[in-house]
Amino acid sequence: MKKMFLRFTAILSVVALSVSLVSCLDSSDETIILEDNNNTTLGELSKDYFTIENATYRSGSFPNSTTTETIDNIDMSSQVMNGAMNYVSVKTRHTIEEFYAGIKGVSGYYEYKPTDVNTSGGYNTYVIPIMISETYKGNSTIILSEKLNNGNVTTPVEKGINYIETQTGDIEVKLAFSNNKDIDLHLYTPSGEHIYYGNRGGTYTDEQGKQISYGLDIDSNAGCSIDGINKENIYIPNELVENGTYTVVVDMFSNCNPSIATNWSIIVRYKGTIITPITGVNPSSGVYATYASDGDMTNVMKFKITDAGSNRVNQNRIQLGSFKAIPLSEMDEIKLIEKEYNKEFYK
Repeated sequence: MKKMFLRFTAILSVVALSVSLVSCLDSSDETIILEDNNNTTLGELSKDYFTIENATYRSGSFPNSTTTETIDNIDMSSQVMNGAMNYVSVKTRHTIEEFYAGIKGVSGYYEYKPTDVNTSGGYNTYVIPIMISETYKGNSTIILSEKLNNGNVTTPVEKGINYIETQTGDIEVKLAFSNNKDIDLHLYTPSGEHIYYGNRGGTYTDEQGKQISYGLDIDSNAGCSIDGINKENIYIPNELVENGTYTVVVDMFSNCNPSIATNWSIIVRYKGTIITPITGVNPSSGVYATYASDGDMTNVMKFKITDAGSNRVNQNRIQLGSFKAIPLSEMDEIKLIEKEYNKEFYK
């Protein structure tokens, strides 16, 4: 009860695929099975917009509908971060054989056969794991329809997606989750720095006056003050990359709507390439089940950097006072207070 009161007080305080391409190519329908998300041979749709892992790419026009029925309920973020997942959650009374997904005005589309379904209260919930291209920019419209188990194809639904700019670096750690929860991304560096909502990084100024920034630049849905972005991003430029082992952690800080499950994914890139971790897998994904508890601090992966090289800033040459931290928001500070309170209350 005290925790709920504190969170309520907080809310009142702020009014916020290396492409592995399995050639299943048929000369009549140009079918390709995607096994990962770095494909550059599937035309404009894959290269400039998105891919869907384990989906089938079809060239040509989007399927025609055979019924006036449409998808019952779609939940997806309208704001997308390039190189990260953008989950689409579909809640429907239908039983779905496959989904069709494309971009309005762009040739080609994907067929995606869902492998998991959550059934509750007479509804089936499906999740489509759309991976936004690393080169995606601007605004566009995703079109979605579904093939029902009776063979009918529903009338397409259109959903706009808008690019949100994020900082980039030699190290990029991107978290995405499927609905409006306060899920946090944490990165521990070899020197022991903990980058997260309570230490968001900042800007160094070197002896030549060059400013070098790093840290967490997106913290979504802080304290359940919902912004609907459902993504977080940590970046480190080459000048600040350290040799050694990094640890990536995901944490359900606040399960804002416990009655629904939440899919999440984390992708780590180094110099633009998905890095091979020494523990865990990359990309990594998981599910917070309905009524998942807060504060799990799940270790996702560890990765090691060995070639930081001569570009790294010599920390001994950084003058005192040359570092300027990213100021914490009011909600960041409230989250830190709540975290310390819970540590004491529940120990």
